[in-house]
Parts: sequence; structure tokens; C-alpha cells
Amino acid sequence: MSIRLRPPDTIAWRIALTVGAAIIGVLGLTVLFNQLAGPTARETALLDRADDTVRMIDAASAIDRPRLARAVQIESNRAEWYAANSTVARRLAVAQPPDADSDLSRWFLIEGRQRPRVFFSSDDPLSAGIQFDRGQHSRAYFLAVELRDESWVVFIATQRDWGLLQPRQIAVALGCVGLSILAASVLATYFLSKPIRQFADELRRIGGDPRAGPVRETGPGELRAAIAAFNALQAQVRKFVEDRTVMLAAMSHDLRTPLTKIRLRGEFIEDDEQRARLFRDVDDLQAMADSALSFFRDDYKDEETTVFDFAGLLRTITDDYGDQGQPVSYAGPDRLAFNGRPFSLRRACMNLVDNALKYGNRAELQLNHSATEIVVEISDRGAGIPPHALEQVFAPFFRLEQSRNRSTGGMGLGLTSARAVIRAHGGDIALRNRECGGLQVSVTLPLIS
Repeated sequence: MSIRLRPPDTIAWRIALTVGAAIIGVLGLTVLFNQLAGPTARETALLDRADDTVRMIDAASAIDRPRLARAVQIESNRAEWYAANSTVARRLAVAQPPDADSDLSRWFLIEGRQRPRVFFSSDDPLSAGIQFDRGQHSRAYFLAVELRDESWVVFIATQRDWGLLQPRQIAVALGCVGLSILAASVLATYFLSKPIRQFADELRRIGGDPRAGPVRETGPGELRAAIAAFNALQAQVRKFVEDRTVMLAAMSHDLRTPLTKIRLRGEFIEDDEQRARLFRDVDDLQAMADSALSFFRDDYKDEETTVFDFAGLLRTITDDYGDQGQPVSYAGPDRLAFNGRPFSLRRACMNLVDNALKYGNRAELQLNHSATEIVVEISDRGAGIPPHALEQVFAPFFRLEQSRNRSTGGMGLGLTSARAVIRAHGGDIALRNRECGGLQVSVTLPLIS
């Protein structure tokens, strides 16, 4: 029996691992910073030896100090002693010393008192008068320490061995910490949001179709639980839609028999006008039942998606209406590839064009596109729609035309069906009244590669 020591894949664990990675990153960058910018173990040893040298020279007599200083050889560094009345000592005495709380504050203590010290390079005017080979070491560095009698010991180095000054160390340290936190935040945001983005992509893929397959359960435990709950809800909605469709199909089928009987009995009515009215009512009932059944069945979702020329589809619709003498125009690109259900989109666009012709006397189609979406605008020159009804007209069986005449008001399912098709493709449809008069229908569809 094997025991798997694997942490659970949850959002809490991912956040904990991300924070841990950030802390490790900060520690790693701190170590790197100490190696590059702060005093290392080697540099600490050098400073300890320099401190011992200062104490030794300070304890010696003025006669022996020059000889002792020249005898000092700390790796590549050497020392020089300058009396208090020398030009170099006077310059160093008025120089600005570093902060007392710098990293070198624990060195160069004489009788418990911190001795003044000055850092400078060969580019600094303070280096004038100091004896060293300027030709061979053009980038030398200096550490000067004042003794009790106001004389100075100057350590000359060809490379910097005592790290950066305190302000620069703080700046570099803060930069390293900020860089590590920024990197950890970017990684955490990416890895934590990646399964959520995948979930959103899956939802867009199914396009709100209750008959689509379940969403893949991936990601941390909390997200998998949310996806499982969504799949269960989708299954319930799918069952409800199927039951509703079966019920409507049965009602439509059962209505055919009494409607046929009414039509047969209507043949015995002697009054021609009354018989025509009865037959017209029977036809309306039959058309209403068939339209409702077609809408609730969502037949357009049985069509397979394919890549087709969307601009060509709109131009074909324009030509078909033009052949019938209808004022329909098209403006836009000659070709535009789109992945979708061509016959369903054709019916949806024809519903919108029919409405424009019926209520606005003409239809003007405009196709625009960007890298991510296409926009189809269908404009007419009618009276428009009252502002309070711009959203209400999408409700099933809602008609602005209040008469019961099907030839003038329709069944009230044209816009509802068109929006269902558009939203099944991941897009949307909106209405607005034009300032110059008429209604403009804007259809937005995503371009999915």
C-alpha cells in the first residue's frame, strides 16, 4: 500500500504555494544582493584586518606610523599614513563622512568612539596628493580613517572591497524585493486566473445552449465544484427544455385533429363571408402552433457550424430581395470568413430585413468588422420604436401592432428567434432609434479563429 503525499489542488493551496514562492524568491534575491552589493565574508575579513591596522598605527608613535602603514599589505590593498598638518589630512578633515548607521559602523572604533572615515575614488578631488600609481590604477578606491591625533590612515584598493554605501544598498534591496513581489504577483495572477479563463471560454463555447455537453471539470477543487454545480444545473435545464418541447409537439399534433374537423364542418356553412373568416382563424391557429413549436424546438441548434463567407451571405440576401423589387442595399467588404451556422444566421438576418421592410419601407445593411468581432447594422426609415419598448419587443409573442391580423403584426416571434440565433453564436443584438428617423438594429458576433 503506497501513500501519496500530495497537497489538495485548491485555490487556498495555490495561494499558499504562491506566497511561499514569493518568500523564497525574496530570500534568493536577498542572498544575491548580499553577494553583489553588501559586504561579503571576504570583505568582512578585509575590514577586520583594516580595523586592526588602524588600531596598531594609532597606538604607534608618529615616527613609526609611516613605516607601519607602508608595511601593511591586505591582499591587493595597501595603506598610507598622513600627518595632521599635511594637505591630504586637512582635506579629509573637512570631507563629508558617511552615515553613522552605515554597514561599517561596527568597525574603526577607538576607545569606544567611532572614528570619522571617508570613502572616495580616484575621480574625487580628495585623491589629490595621495601616493599611488595613477597610470596603472585609474579607477582606484580609498577608505580614510582619522586617528586620535587627527592624522589619517588611507587604504588604497584597486577594486572596491567594502560594498555599496548604505543609501544605495537600501535602494538596491528595495528594488530586489519589489522585483520579486512583482514577479510573484504576475505568476500568481496568471496561474490562479487561468482555470477561470478556461471556464469562461467553455461557457462561451457552449453559447448558452442548454443542450450542449457538460463543461470539463478542471482547475482547483473549488472551481471544479462550481463547474459540477453548473453542469448539474445545465442538465436540469436541458431536461426542462426537452419536456417542454415534447409537450408542445404533442399539443401541436393534437390540435391538428380538431382544427381539421372545424375546417370540414366549415364547408357546410352557406355564408361565404363567415366561412372565409372561420378558415382564416383556423389558419391562424395552425400557424401559431407551428411557429411556437419551431421556436421552442430550437431547430437552428441542430445545424453544424462551418466556415462560410458572411459578407457573401448578406449580399445574397440583398440580391434575393432586389429580385423581388424590394429596396434592400448592402455596404461592406466583399468577403469575410466566419465560423457559424449559415442557414440559421440567414433566417435571422432575413427576419430583421423583413421587419425593416414591413415597418420602415426599406432596409440598409452595413457590415463592419475588427480583429475580434463583426457588426451588422440593419437600418430602416420608418417611425421607429417607442423607447420603453426597445427591449420589450424581444419577448415572445409581443407585438407593437395591436391588431390580431397576422399579415400586419406577425406572430411576435421574429425578433425573439433572431436574438436566440445570435446569442447562440456568442453575440448579441440591440435596437436604437436613429436621429434622422427610423430604427437601427445592431448585430454583434465574435470572430473566433
